[in-house]
Amino acid sequence: MYPWFSRRSSFRHEMDRLRREMDDLVSLFTPRRPWSGPLWREMQLFPLLNVAEKADSFVVTAEIPGMKTDDLEIKFEGDTLTLKGERKPEEAGEDVSYHRRERAVGAFQRSLTLPAKVDSERVSAIYRNGVLTITLEKEKSAVPKQITVKPE
Repeated sequence: MYPWFSRRSSFRHEMDRLRREMDDLVSLFTPRRPWSGPLWREMQLFPLLNVAEKADSFVVTAEIPGMKTDDLEIKFEGDTLTLKGERKPEEAGEDVSYHRRERAVGAFQRSLTLPAKVDSERVSAIYRNGVLTITLEKEKSAVPKQITVKPE
C-alpha cells in the first residue's frame, strides 16, 4: 500500500463530506414549495399509523390533524385496510403573505394488510382531536381460544 493512497482517500472523503454539508446549508435558503423538498419526500408515509393487536381486534390509529370527516374514505376489502383523503388548503385571503408554508395539502392514500381475518361487518371508526381510530374486530375463527385440560 502506498502512503499517498490513504491520504488521497481521506482527502476525497473529507471533500465529499464538505460538499454535502454545503448543499444542506444552501438548501436552507433556497425557496421551494413544501411538497418538492426533502421533508415531503420523507413524509410520503402520510398519515402516520399505529397498528395494535388485541386478543379479539386490531386498533389502527392515524394522525390526520385539520381534516373533516367528509374528506376521509375508509375501505376494507379482503385483508387490506385503505385510508384515503384529501387535505384542502386553507383560505387565507388576498392580503396574507406567508413567510413559511410547511403543511402539506393534497390527496393521500395508505393501505395496510392485516395479519388475521377481520369481520368486515364489525369495523368502526372514530375521529377525535385530529386522530382517527379504526377498530377492526377479528373473525371468530381468527381469535385464539384457550382450551382447558380436564383431569380424568
